[in-house]
Amino acid sequence: MRLVMFLFSCRPGKVVVTSDLPIGAGLGSSAAFCVSMSGALLTAAGAVGVAGGSSAEEWELFGKDDLELVNQWAFQGEKIIHGKPSGIDNSVSTFGSMIKFKKGELTNLKSRNPVKMLITDTRVGRNTKALLAGVSERASRHPDAMASVFNAVNSISEELSSVVELAAEDEIAITSREDKLAELMGMNQGLLQCMGVSHSSIETVLRTTLKYSLVSKLTGAGGGGCVLTLIPTLLAHTVLEKVATELESHGFRCFKVEVGGRGLQVYRA
Repeated sequence: MRLVMFLFSCRPGKVVVTSDLPIGAGLGSSAAFCVSMSGALLTAAGAVGVAGGSSAEEWELFGKDDLELVNQWAFQGEKIIHGKPSGIDNSVSTFGSMIKFKKGELTNLKSRNPVKMLITDTRVGRNTKALLAGVSERASRHPDAMASVFNAVNSISEELSSVVELAAEDEIAITSREDKLAELMGMNQGLLQCMGVSHSSIETVLRTTLKYSLVSKLTGAGGGGCVLTLIPTLLAHTVLEKVATELESHGFRCFKVEVGGRGLQVYRA
């Protein structure tokens, strides 16, 4: 998926944004927008420059320092939209790849094996700011219990980042790695339910994919939006088609993706 921005340098300026990202669905569309807008405007102002690519009509990359600046500006946009965002979405949109994000520190995860997901858009909109406020209120009512939930989420994230980087050279190793990822995803979903951010539409996706022995979890703030389902390497294509067909029969939209990407790039047409 890619959010593309075309910036026309006339006064007053005109910006045209096109995207195949569902809006308000937990896929970081607001972050992708903020990163694209920041990158385009900073490039137009000469505040950042591409690190490579000399000819027209090709995608060009930014240097690390320029990406840091773009990310800082994009984070300000996320604050306007969401109130108190974590900074994860704009960081992933800016730097790409798979990232471990903890207390503002970024660590790039190197995965030798692709991680494929089926994304199900429930088409149920939600308010991220309100959902985050709800989690905060629950934490205020049950500080000890919620602290344990947050600690468990942290432990799962740490373990999952290690599993992602495991090298799997044969089918047995690949299956073992994916089984661990699936189990951790399932545990994480249970904790997210404890936080109160699930939704009936999300539960429908969970039940449907479980019928096919597939593990799913919500993404983003929850309360609707999108759900991720891990696609095992050895899963038959016909099975995946059946899953997608059944999910779409509920009015959902499905598409297959591979986790990780190039991050912010600029295209000079």
